[in-house]
Amino acid sequence: MKIGLALGGGAARGYAHIGVLKALERHGIKPDCVAGCSMGALLGAIYCSGISASVLEQLAINISPRQWMDISLSRTGIMSGKKLESLIYTLTGGKNIEDLPIPFIAVATDVMTSSPYIFKDGPIHTAVRASTAIPGIFEPVSLGDRILVDGGFVDNVPVDLLDEMEVDLTIAVDVGFSFTNSKPTNLFEIILLSIDTMQKKLHELNPIKADLIIKPDVSAIRPNQFEKAADCIKIGEETTEDFLSKVDPAVFSLLEKNQ
Repeated sequence: MKIGLALGGGAARGYAHIGVLKALERHGIKPDCVAGCSMGALLGAIYCSGISASVLEQLAINISPRQWMDISLSRTGIMSGKKLESLIYTLTGGKNIEDLPIPFIAVATDVMTSSPYIFKDGPIHTAVRASTAIPGIFEPVSLGDRILVDGGFVDNVPVDLLDEMEVDLTIAVDVGFSFTNSKPTNLFEIILLSIDTMQKKLHELNPIKADLIIKPDVSAIRPNQFEKAADCIKIGEETTEDFLSKVDPAVFSLLEKNQ
């Protein structure tokens, strides 16, 4: 049975994906392919390059924002994204998408056509950089006539992309949205919470359609609280363990046999 895994966006909340991957690995459940958006694209690409969930966990906890934040104050974004792109290049060994040991696909948003732009091949660092290019924060990625930004505007949990990969069973990981009573204190928070608001409405209009949906409750984590990586990972791991304990035994048996 071919299993496809869709990892959604969520900025810092997306670290919960690592906990999900850890729990799946523990049960011998290995995705045959991964589709990712934004933070899900970043973590999914690194995972598909051959880095285990436990190593991903250490990277998430130990990497400082200073290693990927590069203030540029250009006319199109506060950060250039070059340091993030360089970090992705290093972590994935400079591979192209088509060379990954686990098939991977990522989505970005083409603002010139108001449509998804799907990365099925080419440099991983370019695909992830585009999929994570939050407007106003990161400079967009120019690709020919296309101007690409964060994929969360068109396909935040890209289960539909797995259809192209001819999978038998789809697993979606949705890290949801932030729910906090505290007011945003800076431009970064205002932009991210505004995007959250838009995505909530999109989610209501177009619910996630997957065979299995894992939803770690990281709603107390603000999108920019990257220092909360360990908390998000723990929640993702515990949620997945609980979820798997409730999955139909026949389905769970098929999942475990997919090794």
